[in-house]
Parts: sequence; structure tokens; C-alpha cells
Amino acid sequence: MSISEIIQTKEVDIYISLFFTILGLVLGSIVDILTKGSALTVNGQQAPIINLTVNNVVNPPSALSSKPDQDMMPVICTAMAITALVYMFYRAEILNILSWITIFTLSLWAGGTLHSLYKGYFSGGSWIASLLFSIAFCVAAILMTGEAFTPTHAPENFIYIQEIINKYGITGLKRYFNPEDFNWLILHLFGVLILFYASIRMMLSSTYFITAGFANPASATEPWITQKTRKYANQRKNIIYMPILLLLAYALISGAVSIWLTHDMPGQFNQLIDTILHGR
Repeated sequence: MSISEIIQTKEVDIYISLFFTILGLVLGSIVDILTKGSALTVNGQQAPIINLTVNNVVNPPSALSSKPDQDMMPVICTAMAITALVYMFYRAEILNILSWITIFTLSLWAGGTLHSLYKGYFSGGSWIASLLFSIAFCVAAILMTGEAFTPTHAPENFIYIQEIINKYGITGLKRYFNPEDFNWLILHLFGVLILFYASIRMMLSSTYFITAGFANPASATEPWITQKTRKYANQRKNIIYMPILLLLAYALISGAVSIWLTHDMPGQFNQLIDTILHGR
């Protein structure tokens, strides 16, 4: 599917994105008006306005994680099997939810950020870069969702897998897919999970900045949700980490990794061994 076709199919989502961006601006103005009275004075004195910059976000030290159980493979395999079944039965709905999560969260955050920049709650040129990065992530996530609907390298009947499994069940899959196709599906599913993880991480990061921007500057403590989402708000880490996740997700979703593992990698490996044993 070309970029123009994806944009055409997501035209309604683009309108939804614009709506929620405007909604973020409106909500920011409403919250600002409602909290202005309590924020202006504390014990009869004027409360300072706190300008939040991207570099203000500091992750508190985390406690040592407990040692995981050694025998987790059966649990992991069972969870992956259940996840694969749910994905095959509800593939279109899951991918649409992924698009809506991305558009809703980042659009709402964009409106809140623009409001906070206008009011002076956010300061520093890094916010503009952060906003542009979030918009770029949103566009990339939407394009990758389109790739998940119709992967570039996929089994012939994959685009009909939801209809097949809903009509014939699991036993009907063997009529249309071979073992190599199921290996492709596992890698594709990993890519979708990575894309989900990246979107949820961006959602939590956006949640932090929304709540931090709308928080009452006179309050001595941060809201609970701000404290819980702070560790996802490291913009420097996100700018490096998120593109890596998106590239990995695309390689898995599109089938490029599967093609390389099944067709290119064996020949490259044999060539490497031959070069090591016999020279160039």
C-alpha cells in the first residue's frame, strides 16, 4: 500500500486528530481558568509560576527488581499462543485500536503542549523539537499500521486470515497456510507487539506532560499520575529509543526479517563460513 493510499484510508483519522488537538487547546484553557484563582495566591502571597523544561524531567532511582522465575518459558509460550489467537480473530479491530490510541493521545497532548507554551508553563526550545518528534512518531505509527494491514512481504492468504479463522477455526488454517507461513506470522506478531509497546510508551510520556502542564503550580506535591508516568518522559532517551523500536517493528511487520532469515541469511552464512575456511 502506497503512502497516498494510506493517507486516503486514514482521512477520517486525520480529521479526528485535528479535532482532539483543538480539544486539547480548549481543555487547557478551561483548566487554566478553573485553577487560576487557587494558583495565584498561597496563604495570601503570590505563588510562583513554574516553567517546565524538557531537561527538568529526572527519573528517580528505581528499586532493585526481583529475580524472575527461572522456568518461565511455558508461561511465555502460552501467552504468545493466546496473543496470536486473539490477534488472528480480531486483527482489524486491534490495528484500528492501535491507530486510535496513537492519534488520540498525541493529538490531545499536542493541543495541551501548545496551550502550555502559550501560557508560559513550558519553556525552552526543546519543547518545539519534542512536539515535532511526537508528530513524526504519530505519522510513522499510522503508516506502520497500514503496513500491518497489508504487509509488503506476506503469505498469499494472510490478508484474509481473520475471515478464514472466524469461518473455519484453527483447523481451517492448514488449508491456506504452510509451516513457513506460521513462522512468518510469529515474527509479524512480534512486530505488532513492539509497535503497541512503543505507542503505549509514547502515551505514558504524553500523559506526563499533559498532567505536568495542567498541574496547579501552587501545589506542593505532584499529581499521582504525574509521578507514575515520569520515568517515560525522558525526551533524549525517547528520541533515540523510539526510532529504533519503530524500525525493528517495521522490519518484523513487513516481513523483511522473515525474508532475510529464510532466503538471504542461509546463503550469507554459508558464504561467510566458506570465506573463513578457504579465504576470499
